[in-house]
Amino acid sequence: MVAEVNLPIAPIAIFYLCCSIVSCTGNSIMIILFIKEKNFHSPCHYMITFSCLADMLHLCGHFVFNYHIFADVTDTQANCYWMLFFTSIGKTMSNPLILMTGIDRLIACKSPVLYRALLERPNLYVCGQLILPTAYSSFLMVSGFLQRDTVTQIYCAVPAAFAGTAFSKFNTSGIFINIAIVIVYFFTFLQLRTYAGATQMKVVFRSILWTVIFVIIGWSSVTIANQFAIFAKDAATRKLISIYAGIGVNLACASNIFVFYAINTEYRNAIRRLFGLSSSLSNRATSLGPRSTTKITPVTTM
Repeated sequence: MVAEVNLPIAPIAIFYLCCSIVSCTGNSIMIILFIKEKNFHSPCHYMITFSCLADMLHLCGHFVFNYHIFADVTDTQANCYWMLFFTSIGKTMSNPLILMTGIDRLIACKSPVLYRALLERPNLYVCGQLILPTAYSSFLMVSGFLQRDTVTQIYCAVPAAFAGTAFSKFNTSGIFINIAIVIVYFFTFLQLRTYAGATQMKVVFRSILWTVIFVIIGWSSVTIANQFAIFAKDAATRKLISIYAGIGVNLACASNIFVFYAINTEYRNAIRRLFGLSSSLSNRATSLGPRSTTKITPVTTM
């Protein structure tokens, strides 16, 4: 199998390596911003940061994959499970975290009074939001553990961390999670359209929405490809399809910082401050001059 698939896998391995480097850099910056910026400590920002951490863990698995490909090394699937343990946690928690972020925004839009009551106990609220992602990831990780293959030698790719029906469970359940994400964000979008104001919330939601669109497109391509992969003639071809199917997901996981920088003024200014650059708000304050009485208020979120 090594000689059979080494050549066609090499280009995608290099592509995934680049995505991993970009993801580690960009998502690390997002996490650093969460730690440094006090106004990023709302439940919504917690979910955004956890999503960035999950995406970073997900793509870190490609470092192992590249080593196996270019060193022409294989290992058992059981060992692959352990090598990609944290990668699998990030992979399985990513979409549920996005779903919970959408639910958070929907509650904030639909029931502001209830949302303010929830924010009175922010730690408890955040822990409640993490119940579904944690339970979902734990179920799949236990399933993957029980179905480890101690015989088959493989290249340790991210899809190969789950053997047997564990991967099918992840793939099939992902369809329902993606459908739920689309429904939640669609209703949130409709709710925000009815507001004449709520500019701050709209800015945050728009940046999250674009990230969600990329993720949904990416995971949809993975799901469709994996569903059709069962018709392949041999296991090597099915494995190759599942590896190439992750192109869209990897682009989405690596794009977080670019989306938030391009769309969200709050994150853009924080990123520029992190690197010692002047923010747009600072430039605007300077252009107004010292005698101006106009008050410059940073964009914040609920």
